[in-house]
Amino acid sequence: MSHHLSNLQTHRQIGNRQAFNEVLANFLPQLKPYIAARLRYAEYLGLIPRRMYLPDDIADDVYLEVYENFSQRDLDPKQLKRRLFKLADQYLEKILKEESQWQERKVPVHEIIQEEVKTLEETFYPEEVFDDIEYQQEAYRSKLFLLEEGFEEDLLDFLSLEKSKAQDAKIRQLLAQAYQSLPPMSRIILELKVNGGLTEEEIADIREMKVEEVETILEAVKKRFRNALLSNV
Repeated sequence: MSHHLSNLQTHRQIGNRQAFNEVLANFLPQLKPYIAARLRYAEYLGLIPRRMYLPDDIADDVYLEVYENFSQRDLDPKQLKRRLFKLADQYLEKILKEESQWQERKVPVHEIIQEEVKTLEETFYPEEVFDDIEYQQEAYRSKLFLLEEGFEEDLLDFLSLEKSKAQDAKIRQLLAQAYQSLPPMSRIILELKVNGGLTEEEIADIREMKVEEVETILEAVKKRFRNALLSNV
C-alpha cells in the first residue's frame, strides 16, 4: 500500500482532502483500532463521557494535521507511520487532560517505569481488579468488561499463545481483567504494540522513550498476562 503514498502529493495539490484521507486510512488501518481502544478504556474508567469522542473524528483530526502540514517527508512510509501514531497519541492525551483536569506528573520516565514494573510483578488477583478502579458507576460495574475479539487474538499472538484460546470464556475474562490491571503507561505501550503493530523502536519514538525502556515494559506485561493465565485457569 505504501506505493500509493505518492498520490498524497497529488491529492494535496488539487485540494482533494477526502481522497487524501482515504490514502492515509488505507495505508495505516491499525490507527483507528488503537484510538478506539484508548477511548473505550477511558470511557470505562469514567475519564471521558461515553460516545463524546469518536475514533473517526480523532483520526480525521490527525489526517487534517498531515494534510495542512504536508511535506516530502510524509512520502516515507516509516516516517509517516510514526507521525500518524504520534499525532493520535497527542490528541488522546490532550482529551484526557482536558476532561479529567489531570495534571501530568513531573516524574522522570525511568522512575515511572520502575514503579509500573513493580506493580506488574505483583501477584494478580482477578477479583480485586474492580476494587482498584476509581470509577465505580454501577452501570459499568455490573457489566463484564471484555476485550474486542480481534484484539484478544492479537494479544494471544503477542504472548506466544494459541489464538484458539480466545474461544475459552474463562480465558477471555482473565485477559480482560489482566488488561484492566495494567498501569497507564504499560497499557498504552501494549496497545501501540498489539493494536498498532509497531516495533519497539517506533513505540520509543512515539512515546519519547528509550527502546530499552519499551522492551522492559513489554516483557513485564507479558509476564503479567502469563502469570494471570497460569495461576487462574
